Amino acid sequence: IIIALISTFGAVASSAIVGYAFARFRFPGRDLLFMLTLSTMMLPVEVTLIPLYLLFAKIRWLDSFKPLIIPSFFGGGAFLIFLMRQFIMTIPKDLDEAARIDGAGYLRIFWQIIAPLSVPALATAAILTFMGHWNEFLQPFIFLNDKNKYTLAIGIKYFQEVAGNVDSMEHRQNILMAASVMMTAPIILLFFLAQRYFVRGIVMSGIKG
Repeated sequence: IIIALISTFGAVASSAIVGYAFARFRFPGRDLLFMLTLSTMMLPVEVTLIPLYLLFAKIRWLDSFKPLIIPSFFGGGAFLIFLMRQFIMTIPKDLDEAARIDGAGYLRIFWQIIAPLSVPALATAAILTFMGHWNEFLQPFIFLNDKNKYTLAIGIKYFQEVAGNVDSMEHRQNILMAASVMMTAPIILLFFLAQRYFVRGIVMSGIKG
């Protein structure tokens, strides 16, 4: 819960700011930088895993929650940046210009105009990010060594191995199924509660290219 909530907040906030910059600001190399950002989506996680492990080992972040949380505050990933940029581009620029005439700066425009109008996209980004971190297995498995710090996905895998000592096969399967349901239930509940914002955010983000 700690990892998923904090990472979701960092990813959504940072991706919204970066998406706002790509959608509203004009600066040299903007389109090239945006294409480079999107190109990172073609890299599998496994490709960057070893460099990330060496980096986190160098700065002594291994066996802590830092590698699973702090990187989320640096943009949140190319897909979230793309999602926020596409949605913000559907918001009329006349609102920005009217706010600037009234003396509002870029941060105030973002906080008081862009962010409230981007609630569907923010909710979509939050749902996707939370689900990703909640179900994440590979990175916690690589970066965490202490079993007291295991996330749910690793905990269930660890429990599956330890449960092999249980005499009754049926009892072991019942326990594993119960643990799996407990892990899945919050995600299903979250999706149904925020389904309206999720669908709206996905649909409206594809209006403008």
